[in-house]
Amino acid sequence: MKLRHCLFSGLCLLAGSFNASLPTQAGTLSAPVPGTAKRIISLSPHATELIFAARAGKQLIGVAKGSNYPPEVKNIPDVGDGLRPNAELLLSLNPDLIVTWSSGGLPVTGFKQAEHLVPVLSLQPEKLADITADLLQIATLAGTLAQTRFLANELDAIIRQTRHTYSTRTPVPVYIFLGSTPLYTLGGRPVLNEVLQVCGAYNIFRDLNNPSPIVSMESIMQRQPQLILAGAYGEEKPKEIQAFFNNRGFSFGNQGIVTQHPDILFRPSDRLIRALPGLCQSIDQVRARAKP
Repeated sequence: MKLRHCLFSGLCLLAGSFNASLPTQAGTLSAPVPGTAKRIISLSPHATELIFAARAGKQLIGVAKGSNYPPEVKNIPDVGDGLRPNAELLLSLNPDLIVTWSSGGLPVTGFKQAEHLVPVLSLQPEKLADITADLLQIATLAGTLAQTRFLANELDAIIRQTRHTYSTRTPVPVYIFLGSTPLYTLGGRPVLNEVLQVCGAYNIFRDLNNPSPIVSMESIMQRQPQLILAGAYGEEKPKEIQAFFNNRGFSFGNQGIVTQHPDILFRPSDRLIRALPGLCQSIDQVRARAKP
């Protein structure tokens, strides 16, 4: 059975500057938001999740295709693909803020008109701390900062405590499996690299600058991962992944495969941080079994 790769969508690049007194790794804002943002459009599923986490879900008037969490999002108008949103529809909704996920250079077809007329907050988290910084920035713009500070502190505490528990344990080399046709993985920049560091593990392809490089089976074997981390769900997925590698001469037992729902694993949101302890525990179980 072919395994389809799990790639997240909704990436776009919109440059700008942000001068407010917010964490230095927060997103960039193309223009000041007059007052409080009361009509927000999200062009990324992860941005949608952060807006809800920032207690600003009621201010969302449009979301990008693929936004599926929390459940309330199904009642919000779909403005199209995050890379190619319907600019005419965007403007007709009269937003006072658009939130995107910057991918580092991909163009957004038909978006320039909206960009010139509406402030755009472009998020590009590279560290776990950037997630809470983005959360607080959204809350500041939406006027919900007081309600969001407790959550941000809670998320920071989860990161600190999990790092303290696992980060200094015997390093576990990990192959991040995004798909088999072709063999996609993650390079050195995405947030997931720090997730692995917190767990006392590391991405075997962290030296590659491409955020989602294509690699060969030979290069995977040469780097000798002890664990495969995959964005997947369902009891059969680990067996499918195991069979895929076994059929190509790279033997993995079930104990060497860890899966997490792709929406949690690949979206830099509060749900990824909440999943940290459980993910690190699963990696630690593989670590324990690998000891001689």
